[in-house]
Amino acid sequence: MRPLSNLSEIDLVRALRQGDIKSFDELYYRYLPRLLAFAKSYLLDGQEAEEAVQEIFVKIWEKRRELDEHKNFRAYLFRAVKNLLLNKIRSKKITCSLDNIPMEKELYGEDIMTELNYKEFAEKVSTLIKAMPTVQQQVFIMSRMEGMSTSEIAGKMNLSKRTIESHIYSATKFLKIELIHKASAYTPFFVLFFD
Repeated sequence: MRPLSNLSEIDLVRALRQGDIKSFDELYYRYLPRLLAFAKSYLLDGQEAEEAVQEIFVKIWEKRRELDEHKNFRAYLFRAVKNLLLNKIRSKKITCSLDNIPMEKELYGEDIMTELNYKEFAEKVSTLIKAMPTVQQQVFIMSRMEGMSTSEIAGKMNLSKRTIESHIYSATKFLKIELIHKASAYTPFFVLFFD
């Protein structure tokens, strides 16, 4: 591997914004090993983790003019990779089919019914979340699925904590009302979203 330059991150991002490919390469080689290790901690498939990191760098190159050299580029990279990986994990869970259930599970009726109810519940919740207003949807996902605190969400979305709390309350209320008619089947899973 080539030696890394002594330029600061701010200088490299500033040059990258101007389309300097060498600065892009410098940032890529500077952060690649740590990003790959980070991605592999989320995904067991090393090739998939590598593809995710590559995808983030492609997006960075495409949106290079929008980068802010005064913001922490390293933190931005890790956050972008984390969000992409969480989306990949989430999409895998949603696209599960009955074919993915091991044969031995079929022998235990209660276990299989629990799994089926959970999958049905997850699909229903996913559909309902998509029906929410965009900001409310984003807030709910960050809170309940990504585990972010109210303060973190408020900072990220540039909204007050009170507004974030209101969105979480409204989203939760909406989901409870929509899911209440199937309460007996979904009761064990309510705690996932309505704690």
